[in-house]
Amino acid sequence: MSALRRFFQQSDRGQSLVEFALIMPIFLLIVTGLFDVARAVWQENTLAYAAREGTRYAIVHGSASDSPVWPGNPPGTGYEAVKTVVRNAAIGVPDVTVTVTWPDTVGGTACYDRNCRVAVDATAPFVPIPSQYLLGSTFQITLRGGSMLVIQR
Repeated sequence: MSALRRFFQQSDRGQSLVEFALIMPIFLLIVTGLFDVARAVWQENTLAYAAREGTRYAIVHGSASDSPVWPGNPPGTGYEAVKTVVRNAAIGVPDVTVTVTWPDTVGGTACYDRNCRVAVDATAPFVPIPSQYLLGSTFQITLRGGSMLVIQR
C-alpha cells in the first residue's frame, strides 16, 4: 500500500506543470486581447481627434477666408490642407485615409459658405497582434473617426 501511495504523491508534482501548460496559452490570449482592445480604442480616439482638428481647420477657412477650403481648390492647396492637418494630428496611427465632404449644396454645387456644413472622416486599418504574427496580417479592422461642423467664416 505504501508503494502505491508514494507513486501517487510523486505524480502530483507533474500535475501543476500540466495545468500550467494548459492554462498559459489561454492566459496569453486574454492578455494580448486586452492589449489589442486598448490599442484599438486609443487609435479610434486619435482618429476622432484628428478628424475634429481637420473639421475645425475647414470651418475657419470658408468662402470668406483668405485661403478658402473647398472641393474645387487646386491640388496642394486648401482642400489638401485639411487632409494634411488630419494626418499630422493622427500621431501614431499609420495609413490614415481622409475624406472631406460638404453635405449642403446650393444650385447643385457644394456649399462652403457660412452656415453650411463640412464633414471630415478619418479611417485607418487596425491589425490585431495575433493576426500580425500568426496570420500574416490578413485579419484587419477598419477604425473610423469623424466630425461634422458648421462653417463659421
